[in-house]
Amino acid sequence: MLLGHTRDASWPAPEPALAEARRFLEDCRGKHVLVVPHPTADGLASGVLMLRALQSLGARPTARLPGKGEDLHSETFLERLGTAPAEALVVLDMGSRWGGPLLPGLPTLVVDRHDRRGANGFPPGVQVLSAHGHEPVANTSVLTYVLMSPFVVPGPLEWLAALGTVAALGPDAPMPFLKDALRRAKRTAVVETVSLLNAATRSHRVATPLAMQVLLRAGSASDILESRVLGVDALRDCRLEVQREVVRCAKTPPRFAGKVALLLFSSETQVHPLVAVRWAQRMPDHVVIAANTGYVPGRVDFTLRSRAPVNLTGLIGSGERATLEETSEEGDVRHVASGSLPPPDFLRMLEGMGFRGLNDRDVERRGVAPG
Repeated sequence: MLLGHTRDASWPAPEPALAEARRFLEDCRGKHVLVVPHPTADGLASGVLMLRALQSLGARPTARLPGKGEDLHSETFLERLGTAPAEALVVLDMGSRWGGPLLPGLPTLVVDRHDRRGANGFPPGVQVLSAHGHEPVANTSVLTYVLMSPFVVPGPLEWLAALGTVAALGPDAPMPFLKDALRRAKRTAVVETVSLLNAATRSHRVATPLAMQVLLRAGSASDILESRVLGVDALRDCRLEVQREVVRCAKTPPRFAGKVALLLFSSETQVHPLVAVRWAQRMPDHVVIAANTGYVPGRVDFTLRSRAPVNLTGLIGSGERATLEETSEEGDVRHVASGSLPPPDFLRMLEGMGFRGLNDRDVERRGVAPG
């Protein structure tokens, strides 16, 4: 069987919810549709699957991706979305933080693994297809693959769902038929493609539009592994850049306040999450803060990581754009939190954690484009 196709009527989402979402897509025939995926490998794979489905239905879809330092809710990104001609909006893998309506009056479908209904959840009027609560919880590309399968010949696109699953959950995730799907898609090619897509997101140039174009041009992960489509060499350059910056920034000597270790550096690449991973492995009894003063002008972007169960949001306090995520890796729980603050607010946050003597010079932007 193909990845995501089971006889379980409630997986990866209940059949009535899938049918309702399919009616939304069918109503998009002949319409201009904005497709907004999260700029990760799982999100990009979901975006390509959705574009293929809408094209097969006769819609006129256009993809839009957040820029550097943006997310779905950034004012600058929403302003750009608002200027695009659209009669419907499809949002993929971006449901972890919602406020009011994105584009008021525009019919909107959200496809996501999260469940954010309620006071702080999805805004009224938004149609939601969620995998939440249906074990094993499917990543967004698998959910999108099942959703769009009646509108296309699904087999040739299965590799995209497998790719998104590996990116979101790892190659050994307990997803039905993943092992067979990876065998068909070539496991080595899928893992390599995920690595390149992740690097495109982290590069100082934020090459996610190029990464999506590469996925659209490719007929398989092997096409990307063997550089048979335009753009792969540029993605390899992005990966080399990110690797070099991780090595450079990970050499930063830490500062300590009790059991909290701070690594403060400046890079135009999004390497602070990767630096946090490295140092958390070295210091498993500490909370590690990797703070990047050079990623976005006027901001300090940071990641907190701990192998111990610590209230990271409590450490962050009321930090703007702070989010908390817990993941399980190799049997151990890693607690991860991230945020982005103006330098004065970031300094106040650090002072509250016990770091003394830091000033404006410590959080100056010194990052230049690597290479």
